[in-house]
Amino acid sequence: MSATANSTYVAPVLPTDGRLGHLTQEQTVKLQQFWVRLYDIFDGKTPFDQTAPSSFKGQARDEEGGDGAPAPAKTGWFGRGKAASETGTAPAPRFTGAELHKTFWKLTMMDHPDLIVLKFIRARKWVLDDALKMFLNALKWRIVERLEELVELSDVELDAKYPKFIEQMRIGKGYLRGADPLGRPMSVVNTRLHHKADQPAETIHRFTLYTMECGRLVLPSNAETVIVIFDLSNFGLDNMDWGFVRLFVQCFESYYPETLGVCVVHRAPFVFWGLWKLIQPLLDPVVASKFVFTRNNAELHKVVPRERLPIIHYEGLDDWKYEYVPAVAGENDCMKDVAKKEELLTERHALEARFDAVTRAWIKNADGKNNAERDEIAKEFREQYARMSPYVRATSLYKRWGVAVNGEVNWTYNVKDQ
Repeated sequence: MSATANSTYVAPVLPTDGRLGHLTQEQTVKLQQFWVRLYDIFDGKTPFDQTAPSSFKGQARDEEGGDGAPAPAKTGWFGRGKAASETGTAPAPRFTGAELHKTFWKLTMMDHPDLIVLKFIRARKWVLDDALKMFLNALKWRIVERLEELVELSDVELDAKYPKFIEQMRIGKGYLRGADPLGRPMSVVNTRLHHKADQPAETIHRFTLYTMECGRLVLPSNAETVIVIFDLSNFGLDNMDWGFVRLFVQCFESYYPETLGVCVVHRAPFVFWGLWKLIQPLLDPVVASKFVFTRNNAELHKVVPRERLPIIHYEGLDDWKYEYVPAVAGENDCMKDVAKKEELLTERHALEARFDAVTRAWIKNADGKNNAERDEIAKEFREQYARMSPYVRATSLYKRWGVAVNGEVNWTYNVKDQ
């Protein structure tokens, strides 16, 4: 019997409205207007809130009520506490438009810049004032959260800085594996392996953001969203971590908007449903609509094809088992080649300047017409980033697996017939 003969997978129809390559003239005008406002911020022509909201730092990440539930309303469910300046610690950072411009280009990596900003515009229903505020906050957040170190430091260096970082990968607590037929990468979170006291809160925080950033590397050019599978097999109250839940929701609502394709809650036990009654009302309706509940593997196979799921545990058809492949000596030697790195960074900045120049010319007349030259330059970003990546990014587990190499995403499945 062939592997797909009894497939129960139901392929979703992904929306195209407001997506790159499918913009109406009116939506393109909105995009042009957004770029006008963004450049005014980057160039220092328009004042903006230069401080980081207190929810970034100076917050108690693990604030909880006495019963382990989210904190009371006075601090907010996302743990919004006092700003650092209010707590007597270091003053709150202030950001310049130039800093945010630089961070924007680091965020873009191999993507079309329009793809990035359109996610924020759609998330705020095409209300440009709201979208701009959201986008600027996300850029500030990336600076305050030091996301660059998660890219530049090796597994070993991250483990030295954040105790038990490698252990999170070694035990397979959370990882990226495979993609659905639409190219959406899948992130698996094994909640039964998580116990809040087993590692510092900062370690799980950093590991979560590390996985988010790795997820961007395995997004092919034809996909914008990811699938998250929360495996709640053998889940108990001792596996619950409100700090992680807050971060997960905050990321997909505010900092990686329009990135969650579907969140599968798999094999939720009875004890989970009491927690869900606390979580659901606090979710953005758009994010909440992405949650799907599968009681068993047969139901999971309707969301993800069996040939893309491991035989072990999920009764899939893929003969694969998670294994952490540790770093090897010399895998990051390219990062020591300062001359080559500077050469590639100079090349990159020239590409960015070209895109900026063409875009500035394009937005002078908000006519709703696309600019093919911008699209051609954007294509060069992916190719150039693939060549530059070994010099600016430490080798990840996914490169060692052979998945994310030279800008290409290549998942392999050892499919067994039933």
